[in-house]
Amino acid sequence: MELPTKEAVFNKLDPQMGLKIVSLVSDPAIQIGWIKFDEHTPIKLAIQNEDKRIIFTPVLIPEQKIYRNIGGEEFNLKFSAQTIEEVAMDWQQKNLSGSVDINHNQQLIEGVTFFETVLKNADRNPTQKGFEKLPEGTWFLTGKVNSDEVWAKIKSGEITGVSIDGLFKTTDVKAAAHITDEQLENIIYNL
Repeated sequence: MELPTKEAVFNKLDPQMGLKIVSLVSDPAIQIGWIKFDEHTPIKLAIQNEDKRIIFTPVLIPEQKIYRNIGGEEFNLKFSAQTIEEVAMDWQQKNLSGSVDINHNQQLIEGVTFFETVLKNADRNPTQKGFEKLPEGTWFLTGKVNSDEVWAKIKSGEITGVSIDGLFKTTDVKAAAHITDEQLENIIYNL
């Protein structure tokens, strides 16, 4: 049986809602890790090397189903492109670029700051190297890692991406009804 799908709902007027922490994790829920920009990475930016300790990662992908189990209730959660844009803007406006923890332990760490945020958009920035196949509306962050301990975990593969920690309401997504050709013909005929 397919799990029900819920869509995240964000209300920026509610100060309790939204993204609070970006967590560096070993197993990102979106199942996509980041790119480490250094001299050994085939994807290079201008004047990038390991000394810079720059990471680039997708944060949220529109319409991607993310498995959740909250209090025994299993479902898939998805974010629309519009909700992702609102969450990204709210996160930036609240200056949360340094609110980072590891594996959702709720203990903010020093030495990691996200300094660049971008939404994939055909008009402004249509591609992000290494993530060209991700859909428009995907939210990306670029971060600087000053912490030797965190950088060692990234280099070793212990940390492979990010996950979000925040509060969002949800709404049920109704499954599309399956209509046979005969039923469709009857509907059209009866119009």
